[in-house]
Amino acid sequence: MKQVAGGIYKTKQQNNGLVFDPRTKLILLIEFDILMFLGRSLFYEMGVFLLCSLILAVGGHRRNAIKCIGIFAVCAAIEQLIHPYMSHFLISLVYFAVALIRKVLPIFILTKWSVETTKVSAFVAALWKMRLPKNMIITGSVIFRCFPTIREEWTAIQSAMRMRGIECNARSLLFKPSETITYILIPLFISILNISDELAAAALCRGLDNPGTHTCMTEIGFKRQDVALLILVTGIFAGVCIVRILGVRL
Repeated sequence: MKQVAGGIYKTKQQNNGLVFDPRTKLILLIEFDILMFLGRSLFYEMGVFLLCSLILAVGGHRRNAIKCIGIFAVCAAIEQLIHPYMSHFLISLVYFAVALIRKVLPIFILTKWSVETTKVSAFVAALWKMRLPKNMIITGSVIFRCFPTIREEWTAIQSAMRMRGIECNARSLLFKPSETITYILIPLFISILNISDELAAAALCRGLDNPGTHTCMTEIGFKRQDVALLILVTGIFAGVCIVRILGVRL
């Protein structure tokens, strides 16, 4: 971030990608959540997924976009290969798991990109500009801060338990279930509870519950890339909704 006249901080481009307003990302998440369940065909889901990958690439996450395209292609190939053998119970379970991964993958990568490319201050400023209730803003701030903190706690717990020969994987859950649950999962859950309380207290210390006017050092606003992306995705969303209302199956 760079400081300009008047003490306002503007966000630079991240990873050689365009910077989007947090409100744009929220609108995109809502529209893609609905889009993924308006169609069932493979070609429809492929189109929605490619649009998500394009947004990631424009936003600076090109490698993640390529990786996710590969995962989607593998899932689609597995579905086509095992579809004739759906009469077997285990194969049907594999088919269901692969289909579920393919269905939620676009939303997952879009959410991950939104969290990683949005500063907490920018997110809170966007919530204030949306004129949401104060309780929702405090809750949203705490939730948004939780993800990176929980990741740090998870890494620390794993590193400490690895020194004792305990790891959180399928093998440990199978051969050492009690130790894995006692020394990894339970400490993680306790840490999550403590983190939520501490972050809520920190939000109150920062004055989020102050009834006065709030200011922010981070400047946010809709730019040309925000307008262009919203017009594109909203246009596609409206077109798909109209087609579905007319009774056309996708």
